[in-house]
Formats: sequence, C-alpha cells, structure tokens
Amino acid sequence: MKILVTGSQGYIGTVLTDYLTQNGHEVVGTDTGYFSNCNLVELQNEVQTIIKDIRDINEGDLKGFDAIVHLAALSNDPVGELDELLTFQINYQASINLANLAKKQGIKRFVYISTQSIYGISRSEVELEEDFSVKNPQTAYAKSKWLAEQDLKKIESESFSIVYVRPSTVFGWSPRFRSDIVFNNLLVNGLKMNKIEVHSDGSPWRPIVHINDLCRFILIVLNAPNNVVSGEAFNVGVLGGNYTVKELAINAQECLPSKPPITFNTEKLNDPRSYKVSFHKALQLLGFSAEITMEIGGNEIIRQMKEIEIKNGEKLLDKTNRLNHLKFLKSINSIDNDLRYA
Repeated sequence: MKILVTGSQGYIGTVLTDYLTQNGHEVVGTDTGYFSNCNLVELQNEVQTIIKDIRDINEGDLKGFDAIVHLAALSNDPVGELDELLTFQINYQASINLANLAKKQGIKRFVYISTQSIYGISRSEVELEEDFSVKNPQTAYAKSKWLAEQDLKKIESESFSIVYVRPSTVFGWSPRFRSDIVFNNLLVNGLKMNKIEVHSDGSPWRPIVHINDLCRFILIVLNAPNNVVSGEAFNVGVLGGNYTVKELAINAQECLPSKPPITFNTEKLNDPRSYKVSFHKALQLLGFSAEITMEIGGNEIIRQMKEIEIKNGEKLLDKTNRLNHLKFLKSINSIDNDLRYA
C-alpha cells in the first residue's frame, strides 16, 4: 500500500512513518517543516517528505496514493489557543479540503487523527463511548477537530472510506520528542528539576496511550475491511486506562530513580477538562487494546534522555515544547503571523 502521512515530521509522524515502512508499506510524508530540526537524536531512514503547508496541498500532490493518514494540525490545546482563526483554518478547513482532493484522486481510505479532547468535561464516573456520548469540546483545538469530524462524515462514500481515530493523550519516546503533553511533561519535569509539579489538584481524569500502540492501531485500521471500519470512530487506549493526573504523577515518580517529590499548584487553574473514556469498541471490532505501560514507556524516555545527555535542560524546552518553538520561529521572522514561512 502506498500511504501519505501528513504531519510526518511531528512527534507521532516521525514514529508512524518508520513503523509503516517497517511493516512493508511505501510511505511518503508531507509537512510544513516547523519541527524538522527538533530531533533529539540522529534520524534513521526518514521517509521522502513533501515540504508544504497543509493549507496549500493540491490534487497533484496526492496522485498515486492508496491511503492518507492525516495527522497534520496545530497539535494540542495550548498551541490551538495561539490563534483561534488559524486553528480553524489548519485543523478544520485544510482537513476538509484534503479529504475532498483525496476523494477526487480516487484514494480509498482516509484515516483522520482526531482527539479525545472533544469530550471535554463529563461526569467522571461514566466512561464515554464513541457514538452516543455527548461531545463537549472546550478549546479551539478540540472544537476544530470535532467540527472536522462532523463535516468529514458528509464526504464519505462506498469508494471513499473515512475512519476517525481518537487517541488518548499520547506518551512515549520519539526522536522528535514532546515535553508539553502530560505524562512526558511530568517525567521531564521530575528528571530536570528533581520535583514533579502538577498544575491542578490532581483530580482531573486523563486517559493516555503509548505512541507505539497508537501506530499499531493506525496500521490495523489501514488494513481493516471497509465493512468493519468505514465511517467509524474509535477511542484508542488501554482498557480501563483512565487515570487522574495525580495517578499519572505517581507513576512518573516511580519511573524516576530519585523519586522526586510531587507538588500541586492550584493557584492558576484554567483547564476544566476531565473525562473517562471507553475503549471497548476497538477491542470488539478490531481486537485491539493498547499494551505498553507507563512503567515501560517512562523508563524508555529516561534511558533516552540519559543517553543523549541533555544536561540542565539544554535546548529541551526550545525543541520539545511546540508552542515555545513556534513562538521562537516567529521571533526570528522565520514564520509570519499566519504561521507561513517568510
């Protein structure tokens, strides 16, 4: 299968393209290049990449592909709040345009990487399922993703299969590592500052999933028959894998040799999101459940950090915090206010 992966030079895209290639597929990436130099280790066998803004993709860029995995987005809530209009243009408008172009080109499968942030705030005792649970997005990022899901439904056809993948918050090692997502952040915070700082009272619920498990699920979806996955949305995570932020912090603490103390900072609480998610549909329809634990994933991150010997946080926040890096590119006039290269 020949697969186009958008956002191929991001945290997930870097791992996914290698994983799909290792599993025998011909893979091409497309990416704006914002984070192309944010790798912490030397990259091996990076796929051919079309360096192009997702807003500028045209039909000619899509010739010859069997499937698209659409990762490209302003990729979490803080980045999404950078400019709500740009978030709408990139995460919603560009996604709908890409899908329409793919359909015209005769591409058979479109895997849309959405988010569990669309659930927003929910009753903590209820596990939210894909099809009937209320969607309550709280941020520009989550709203753009949910709107895209709804309008992509209108493009589906018998010959153009769209699958909606809603990952838990991803954790784990990638050559283009991110320290601005919850479990990774707790680990890096503990490793560099010798304390784990939680910016809440620790009670909000957050499901998480290892990056390799997400890649494995995407491959399953790409290979699955239309009558099983076409038009379906899937939460991706570990069965019963819903954790409070406090529980995530304790797991991060257990991974760290120094067992640093955990502190709770409740002075600037501005994130009301809390949700538990059900992962039974992926198990029932596809036989999938995530497997990689926080202990395994956390220990790998610590091992990699020690191997590359990033001391005193050197360049760590510049390279691994997406919002900081975009602000840096703007500060040196590499990109303009529309996040286009100057």
